[in-house]
Amino acid sequence: MAVVRDVITHVVVELASGKRICHHNRKRHSVIAGNKCLAVYEHAGGRKNYCRPCAMDILAKAREKLLALEQQVQS
Repeated sequence: MAVVRDVITHVVVELASGKRICHHNRKRHSVIAGNKCLAVYEHAGGRKNYCRPCAMDILAKAREKLLALEQQVQS
C-alpha cells in the first residue's frame, strides 16, 4: 500500500535551546530559551522562528488554506 505524501515537511514545533527572534515582529516579540516556537525551514537551509502568538496566527491561516484546498478538490 502506498504511503500518503506529507506536503507540510518544512514546518515544525521546536523547543528553543537559546533566545530566538520572532521573524513576524522582531522588535516586540522573541522566543525565550526553553519555550516552544514554530520553526519554518527554508529551501536554502535557513530557519525562521515564530513565538507562540504569531505561530497561532500562522497556523490559523494555514488551516483556512488547507480547508479551501480540500473544498476545491471535493467539488
